[in-house]
Amino acid sequence: MPQAVIVGIVDYPEEGKFMAKPNPAGDFLQFIIGGCLFGSGGFLLANQVMVRSAVTYSSYRSRYGGWGDGGGFAMPFGTPGMGLLMLPLALGVCLMFAGTYKRLANLLVWASSAALFVGVLNSLRMTFMATTLWQLAVYVVMIGAGGGLMFRSLNSYQPEPTPKADDFDAKKELEELRRRIDSRDS
Repeated sequence: MPQAVIVGIVDYPEEGKFMAKPNPAGDFLQFIIGGCLFGSGGFLLANQVMVRSAVTYSSYRSRYGGWGDGGGFAMPFGTPGMGLLMLPLALGVCLMFAGTYKRLANLLVWASSAALFVGVLNSLRMTFMATTLWQLAVYVVMIGAGGGLMFRSLNSYQPEPTPKADDFDAKKELEELRRRIDSRDS
């Protein structure tokens, strides 16, 4: 029987062994550690991003003689055409609550919600704060290792196929037919 070779926190199965036996306590701990790595890496990476409105108008002169670019205010109207997306969203929600045209209602709600989300993201200006390459590499490795550990902990838990009721009936019928054939022969 092949055994796993344990190296550090990750165990590598020997050749020919693809699925390990489930170890609920160990897999749960591995999932929690992976989730902590993934979450903290994502938090640290997101902490380096500055978000502000994309359209700003600076209304002051800088002390160096030129027009400033750091202050000002956002344009009051936002992204043009965003208000028009509320009409299909409202129509979709109305159809959804009325219980008619369910496919059209879902299409309108999801499509207008996605367009609103893209419009909001499009109106933002995201800049990455200065960071060292080492910090960025640590963030990316934390996210990748955490995701890998979480997926790995779930790897040995494949859903078992549940037999259908028809399969039980067919097996019973085959057994009954075999009994009849055996009773005729004897």
